Amino acid sequence: MVTHKNIISTIGRGNKLSRCTDVDGRIFSREEIINSWKVSYQERVSRNESEIGLRLPQFGALSAIRAHWATSNSPATLVLPTGTGKSETMFATIISERISSTLIIVPSNLLREQIFEGASHFGILPKLGMISDEVIYPTTFLYKSKVEDEDEITMIAALEDANIIVSTPGMIKNMPSVIWDKLVEKVEVVIFDEAHHLGAPEWGTVKDRFLGKKILQFTATPFRNDGKKVDGKLIFNYSLGLAQEAGYFKPIDFYPIQEYDERKSDEAIAKIAIQHLGEDLEQGYEHVLLARAKSRKRADELYEKIYSKYKEYNPVVIHTGIPSAKRNKYLKGVKDGSAKIVVCVDMFGEGIDIPTLKIAAIHDKYKSLPITLQFIGRFARTSGNNLGNAKLITNVAMDDLKESIEELYRQDSDWNQLLNIHSHQAIDKEVELSEFIGKFEKGHVKEIDLSQLKMKISTRMFRYPSKRTFVEGWKQVLDPDRTTPLINEVDSVYIFIEEIETKVVWSDQKDIVQYDYDFFVLFFDKENGIIHINETDSGKGNRLVERMFPNASAIKGDSIYRSLDGINRLMLGTLGLKQQPSGRISFRMFAGTDIKSGISEAVASGSTKSNLFGYGYQSGERISIGCSYKGKVWMRWVERINFWTEWCQKIGKKVLDDTIDTNNILNNSLALEVIKEFPEGVPYKILMPEVIEVSNSSSKQLYLSKEQKTFPFFQTDLKNPGLVNENLRFEFWINERKFIFEQIINETSYSFKQIEGEEVSVKSGNKTVKMTDYLYEYSPEISFIQSDGTIIIVQENLKTVIKPRSDMELPPDSFFAIDWNGLGVNIKSESQGRERKTNSIQYATIHNVVDQTSDIIFDDDGAGEIADVVSVKIDMERQKIVFHLYHCKYSHGERPGARVSDLYEVCGQAEKSIMWNDNVLEIVQRMIERENIRQKNYNETRFERGDLQTLHKLKKMVKTGFETEFEMSIVQPGVSILEITNSMKQIILATDTYLKDTYGLRLTCYFSN
Repeated sequence: MVTHKNIISTIGRGNKLSRCTDVDGRIFSREEIINSWKVSYQERVSRNESEIGLRLPQFGALSAIRAHWATSNSPATLVLPTGTGKSETMFATIISERISSTLIIVPSNLLREQIFEGASHFGILPKLGMISDEVIYPTTFLYKSKVEDEDEITMIAALEDANIIVSTPGMIKNMPSVIWDKLVEKVEVVIFDEAHHLGAPEWGTVKDRFLGKKILQFTATPFRNDGKKVDGKLIFNYSLGLAQEAGYFKPIDFYPIQEYDERKSDEAIAKIAIQHLGEDLEQGYEHVLLARAKSRKRADELYEKIYSKYKEYNPVVIHTGIPSAKRNKYLKGVKDGSAKIVVCVDMFGEGIDIPTLKIAAIHDKYKSLPITLQFIGRFARTSGNNLGNAKLITNVAMDDLKESIEELYRQDSDWNQLLNIHSHQAIDKEVELSEFIGKFEKGHVKEIDLSQLKMKISTRMFRYPSKRTFVEGWKQVLDPDRTTPLINEVDSVYIFIEEIETKVVWSDQKDIVQYDYDFFVLFFDKENGIIHINETDSGKGNRLVERMFPNASAIKGDSIYRSLDGINRLMLGTLGLKQQPSGRISFRMFAGTDIKSGISEAVASGSTKSNLFGYGYQSGERISIGCSYKGKVWMRWVERINFWTEWCQKIGKKVLDDTIDTNNILNNSLALEVIKEFPEGVPYKILMPEVIEVSNSSSKQLYLSKEQKTFPFFQTDLKNPGLVNENLRFEFWINERKFIFEQIINETSYSFKQIEGEEVSVKSGNKTVKMTDYLYEYSPEISFIQSDGTIIIVQENLKTVIKPRSDMELPPDSFFAIDWNGLGVNIKSESQGRERKTNSIQYATIHNVVDQTSDIIFDDDGAGEIADVVSVKIDMERQKIVFHLYHCKYSHGERPGARVSDLYEVCGQAEKSIMWNDNVLEIVQRMIERENIRQKNYNETRFERGDLQTLHKLKKMVKTGFETEFEMSIVQPGVSILEITNSMKQIILATDTYLKDTYGLRLTCYFSN
């Protein structure tokens, strides 16, 4: 029996060296230490509660390491959830494999101290009976502070002697080169603890220096902080689900709150957390509440303003700004349970072991998903007595936090089993998805998270007159041993995932194969008698339909194109025609400006449609759709399975509808056509491409070189397009300044020139281009209206013609007559200005037309405006937000009359602003930006009602899934309702039709009597 003791010496400022000596103080040699490991180590495995030893995940990881090292020295990754014993796995690897020199890299100072302490006596391995008294503990070196020149020799000697070195990547990277070289030469194995940090530059630099050594990467998640997987061969992955089944984790009760006012968020989180702490303590649980803050300042603020009030729980605050003596005292209080509330930053992150931490109040988000996952997982550990379920309280209205929680599910579906969500604010869509998934037979559903399955939206259809389904028929087509079936008999949805093994194309060697999966989803729409299938292998898909639905017949040919019915403003992008009868050219493809001739040919009898793809609007949304005569219909969307089944039902109904004429669909679709001159008509609307109009980015800015000034695009506006000498002239406004440009179209191309004002350029990074060149690349879109109501849209030297619809009429309740004279309004004065002129149209609109119960009323008048007035109403109960855009225009005459010129610009503004319907976050951000600029430049506000705080709340609501709706109004006192002419009706009708065809909006008009 060997009797020995540990002595700890210091090198430099705080570096520690722990070594064993015998009773006479003799230091053991490396050989004696390693030989003692050989005789003192006995492996034990705990397979049930009565046995002590390594847990199964620890033993499995240890076995995987041995198996890996038997064939390879390449870097290896091991995934062990927090709480399953990573540290003891490392120590067991070192002693059992008798590794003479190991470097352990950890991410934090606190964890560095903890690992050093554990490594110096092999953690709890002695308590597990795996190490006898004959063991000589490793010489362990803690490197945590820079070594001065005079200590270099001592440092090198310490590295020579050390069996285990513990440090952080920053310290290793900044070692003096002579010491780093010695370390690289000496170390046999490098262990990266919390390896999801390997994406960070410091970690990568350290790892690169040790390539060629044996490298082990331990982590609770295989994902790095940048979302990519940790590199290195994954040799062991013990999932959260397995850990929970084995009893290492208890479920986490997740209590999400929705508080959109940041000023109330902290109080709301704390209230729920304190409530649960009190309840848990009453039930005898020894729980501690941890409140997480993002910074020392925030931690102090939370402690002072909120948690310090709960003196009965002896609250403490711990962070690196607290003196170490006081910090250690507070930490001891948390560990022994005398302090039941601790407010901190990251003191209890990776590797810190306090089992009583069971209530997490996350006030501030974590900077990365892996840290969030690790933090939450630590609270679910089961070690210790008198401990119940962990509880997580956070504000999901804080957008990034919600995204982090959602990302947990995407990256590890076991969180579905681990997180019990207690929410009274469940979103209907999620409830519907949960109910849909609940109808699938149990079994394989546990292995595959159906809520995470997404598919490209497409279908092939088969008529099936019977009601019988031969579900087991799939086994005659797919390999039962390699296929996961997911069956929902209630909704007649059948999912099959088959593992397939194929040869690689680049080698004939038989044992080099690649593994993949085939995916099949079948849906029997009994109401319409149609089988729908979405598959990765159409041959197997056909056989599946044949075996499960005998005598089903494929739907092909012209009827497939009925799926295009009801799509407004369908703009075809490609059209394929199959010649009938087939000649030397059996197939022709049309795209872009050739589409128009393709449509003409398709309608003629000489050819049939083969396939087409286009974009349009349906049910108030922008959509894409494609279809093929072979029977396939698809969209460029990826969605969940319950969305797909609903989409299939709608497509099936159209395809069966014999009253739909596919030739009419093509005739009424839109196509591009090259033009050599601008069309006839009045240009009433001009706008930049949507990507520029809605952008709030400052990465591209307008630049005036003489003044050395830049302006963001959202402070600009295009106005007053008109034809001058057959060229299109338009105004370009930057704030209050006007510049004039022209677009020229000739026989072959188009160009722009600036004809008035200082030369304008566009600055992007270090690159500057003339505005005229920029307009060539990002040409504005100009809308012309003709006397019969035809709209011609011109962009570059291409036009699209939109014929007026004969079935459209203006509803009488769209017109509202206002007594502007009675309101004291000068109908030729449009804007209220910063001085808020009471006789202006805008002022009267704000106070007499806009709904005064709105939560926000915003004066957005000026270059780059969304509208002259924006009002917002928030319905918290229905989780709905309604934006109402009011466009005002002054009268061209002294009195109301029948001037069509009074309508062109205001109608164009209404049509232009419809783009915000698809860019709701951007509209809120635009309002925030414009308010900040007004405050900065003039110390005045644009708000008539509401404030910036309300806009920031609105932004969170949009991000967390509130439904949004838009309403549109034009205000023009110069128009007399009693005198409206046919020409005026045409332009109002064109705007109303445009709003309805695209996003299903209704135009309201505020005119005069």
